[in-house]
Amino acid sequence: MGEFDLKGFNRVTDYNLNNHIQDNIIEFFDWALLNKGNYFNVDLGETSPGGDDYSRLRLSSDPNYTAGQVWEGFRGNWVWQSGVNYSTSPIVGTDNAKPGISGVYVDDTFYPSDTAGAYAHHVDYFNGQVVFDTAIPTGSKVQAEFSYKWINVVYANSIPWLREVQYRSLDLNSSFLQAGKGEWDTPPETRLQLPAIAIEIVPRRSFQGYALGGGQWVYTDVLFHCIAENEMTRNELVDIVSFQSDKKIGTYDSNVVARSGDFPIDYRGTPVSGALAFPDLVKKHRGSHVRFLNPSVQGMDMINSNMYGGIVKITTEVINLNI
Repeated sequence: MGEFDLKGFNRVTDYNLNNHIQDNIIEFFDWALLNKGNYFNVDLGETSPGGDDYSRLRLSSDPNYTAGQVWEGFRGNWVWQSGVNYSTSPIVGTDNAKPGISGVYVDDTFYPSDTAGAYAHHVDYFNGQVVFDTAIPTGSKVQAEFSYKWINVVYANSIPWLREVQYRSLDLNSSFLQAGKGEWDTPPETRLQLPAIAIEIVPRRSFQGYALGGGQWVYTDVLFHCIAENEMTRNELVDIVSFQSDKKIGTYDSNVVARSGDFPIDYRGTPVSGALAFPDLVKKHRGSHVRFLNPSVQGMDMINSNMYGGIVKITTEVINLNI
């Protein structure tokens, strides 16, 4: 390292430490919560207490597609990962070449995920949507068996003041199947369904020497915004996060993943063939370990009668040998 060199990174276009920490914490919590049962399975024809069909998909009014192309579930953030160590397993196929659900039903006829022709489709797992290559009749009955994640782990730019919070998303009503009406008609990428943990890096960092030959311990503060529709669930989210004191997690190197092309999800929100779940990415493209230190609860508030929030601050510890 010469006197005219900047240290700590190789390229200005690389992901550096803040983004590395945030990405990996989100992916870690998303995966680890699945292994604690953070999902609900929706079977074909399963009905709500009010008699509505949970497996029924509604016609989306997405202006980017022709009417009849996009059909969405009552909850977004569908599970695509296999290998979850919890019983009963989420509804995903066993074919690693086609990760996720096995197909979709249209007017009671099943069309598998590798269907060609009129009912060829892909699934946008982030938004909980089935997208047909070409529009099908808008009066069709479209159903799917899927699993949705209950606690949504998101980036902080998805928290309420930048998105519309969708309350009572588990309570289906007559407006769900009515295209062009009600809160369901807002684009799914603008809705935040609760409960959620929103994660952000805050502007506080400190350093400590690691060894005589170089390197430093890097300490970075992270905020976990725990948001729910009731006090009990908010309290549970705060506990889940704060209990991770002194937890060390493996991470993947975001730059190596980017250069290798091993992103598990494509631009459509669909897992690629052979998609690597978080533990597989860590094993294949290992980065620095991250340790969680000194969690503290900084606020427990009732934002309004339908929203309860809590903030947990955690200091992360990473060894950086390049500084």
